[in-house]
Amino acid sequence: MERNPLFPLAAFALLILLSVFSLLGYLLAARRYPGPPPPTGILVETEEGPRLLKGRLARTPEAWARGLGLRQEDLEALLYLFPEATDAPFSAEGYRFPVVVAFLDGEGRVLKVAHLRPGESVSPGTAYRGVLEVREGLLALRPGDRVAPSGTASPGP
Repeated sequence: MERNPLFPLAAFALLILLSVFSLLGYLLAARRYPGPPPPTGILVETEEGPRLLKGRLARTPEAWARGLGLRQEDLEALLYLFPEATDAPFSAEGYRFPVVVAFLDGEGRVLKVAHLRPGESVSPGTAYRGVLEVREGLLALRPGDRVAPSGTASPGP
């Protein structure tokens, strides 16, 4: 049986092609993304009217562990959204500044509001599906107000 004279050349070309693809895969996998995503707008509807706050959404246990008072970003609010209702206490342990905490139902309506100084905790006494955390003095929240994420943020008035 006679061997095709192009076989070694084709094998060598295939080896080069696989090496190039491997190098590209390695380089793309090691690529770093430039910083965190931009802040999200958080729309709060109060008796005084709607207000768009510069904030972030926290949807994972890792994000829930980093409260507003622990973050180095210049944010006005942090909106925690939970997959299931909970009645767990909320803590401002390690925070650098006081916050207002609004406990939300599954539709974003404020159930209860608490003011926390650094190191304090609060038990809401009711089940909730979300929490809005706002810097103290920025916004007056009351039960019945509504909260929703709103795409990209623009500076609050």
